[in-house]
Amino acid sequence: MSDYKRVLKHLNKEELASQKVELALIDDLRQIVKEGSKLYESYVNDMDDAKARLSIAIKSATKAVSVLKEADKFRDDVEAQAKELGVDLPGDVARINTKVSYQISEKDLSMMQSVFRQFKVR
Repeated sequence: MSDYKRVLKHLNKEELASQKVELALIDDLRQIVKEGSKLYESYVNDMDDAKARLSIAIKSATKAVSVLKEADKFRDDVEAQAKELGVDLPGDVARINTKVSYQISEKDLSMMQSVFRQFKVR
């Protein structure tokens, strides 16, 4: 076999090996993109679920704020009437601190609403 034919035979083998490597890299890329797409879809679904659950929590917190606001006002009225009558509130009633619960609930509601507005999913 001439040197020329040996060189051509060797070049063809290298070229085929190079093409196999390139095809393997393309297959690897396809697999990585496929896995990334599945993971993306999974976390977007999780975010959708979280947004739905947060929406439910916001509704509950909104009701809680409303009720606690009313309770705070009512407690102030009861305390004022007791003072007018010159009587002390029972110990358990005197210890009720509706303002703190109301304020915490308002802050929680505000925080949840802020987070909810930042969700950018489907």
